[in-house]
Amino acid sequence: MAARKSSQRRVQAAIERLAQRMSNDFPASLRGSRKIGREAEFPLVLPDGRAGETSRLWEPLLAEGGQKITYDDPVHSKIIVRIDLGRIGYEVEVGRATAEIVFPPADDLHELEALSEPAVARLSRLAASRGMRVLGYGIQPRTRGTPALMTPKRRYDPLYRAIGRPWLHFTTTASDQVQVDVSRGELVDAINVMNLVSGPIIALTANSSVYAGRVGRFVSGREGLLGGLGEHRHGMTPRRFTSLEDYVAFVCAQRCYSLRKGHRFVQHRRPFTAYLAMHGSDYEMFLWHEHYTWNSARPRVKNATIEIRPACQQPPDEPLAAAALSLALVEAMPSVMTYIQDRVGSDPWPAMAGYRREVIRLGLRAPEPAPGFLAGIVDLCEEALRRRGRAEERFLLPIRRRLESRKLPADRTVALFRKGGVAGLIGGLAL
Repeated sequence: MAARKSSQRRVQAAIERLAQRMSNDFPASLRGSRKIGREAEFPLVLPDGRAGETSRLWEPLLAEGGQKITYDDPVHSKIIVRIDLGRIGYEVEVGRATAEIVFPPADDLHELEALSEPAVARLSRLAASRGMRVLGYGIQPRTRGTPALMTPKRRYDPLYRAIGRPWLHFTTTASDQVQVDVSRGELVDAINVMNLVSGPIIALTANSSVYAGRVGRFVSGREGLLGGLGEHRHGMTPRRFTSLEDYVAFVCAQRCYSLRKGHRFVQHRRPFTAYLAMHGSDYEMFLWHEHYTWNSARPRVKNATIEIRPACQQPPDEPLAAAALSLALVEAMPSVMTYIQDRVGSDPWPAMAGYRREVIRLGLRAPEPAPGFLAGIVDLCEEALRRRGRAEERFLLPIRRRLESRKLPADRTVALFRKGGVAGLIGGLAL
């Protein structure tokens, strides 16, 4: 009994130190306007809709002037996983047929647009030169997730062996992840609020309704399929966190899939608290473990941002809809939280979690938590962008149109597929 109590005290002390380290990695206050970054994933497909191959882009990217090459194994330098051209990075995701473009922080949505357009056009042009198409879409439309589709990064095999079949869904999905600056004092609110609004984000951005060669049972196949990961590691967090320490304790209670030892990755499969009991507050190992939780919003200490994850990749004609919505929600966090509590109740987590489950299946057809709920959220978002004084409100127009028409990109995709099959879908969604 004494030994158990001693171990518990050691773990608690480690969690407190980890939370303090994480807090210190965020600025006490923001300088100037809030910046925004983007990690945009895109499915690559062959003309018949089968999965493409991101590695076929490395040679033409190097010919375009790519100067920085990142290898999966820096010792043996065999497998390229990323090439940087200036400030833009092109990377292969968990799936061999998912290309990610990593953008640097932008001062506003106009600058992000100016960065995005040529970078995405380059990806599309180079893919076409290799007989592939790039889709503004959130999932592979025809190919299922399999071990053969998994990029052969060394760390992925231990994850697959630890997680099993649910891990393979990452090989087909393509998200539009947004990074937004937050200060130290905002961090816990950002984790709470941005997870709480993951349902509204999905309701307004779902775009992965056709997968495995047929119309799926989810309008957001990304979120629906990845819901099987368990332990609340994916999707909305199960409750409100009272402090950063509370959040760190939540993450540490989850299984640690693998440990990084130099250039090797070894199985662990025990709660990370077991590692803390033996080794104390190893911050780098904690960040390694925490990286393999995929909640709808999570802190990123490398950039001092909140990462917002639930949006599918958006269609070609509305590329920054998810980025605009995410930035606006972070800017509007206090008013959004007050609004939700006024409309849903002082503890909105159960109702919002239920709403989230429904929008994954039904999108804008799901009953809202209160009458006019989404319209009120979008109004707050528009006002938040207006307050920034950078004329960014126009980037929310696609969101407003979707709300008014009650039609999502996912609905358009189903219509394309039913009319023209996979070829019709590719014709409507290719960049």
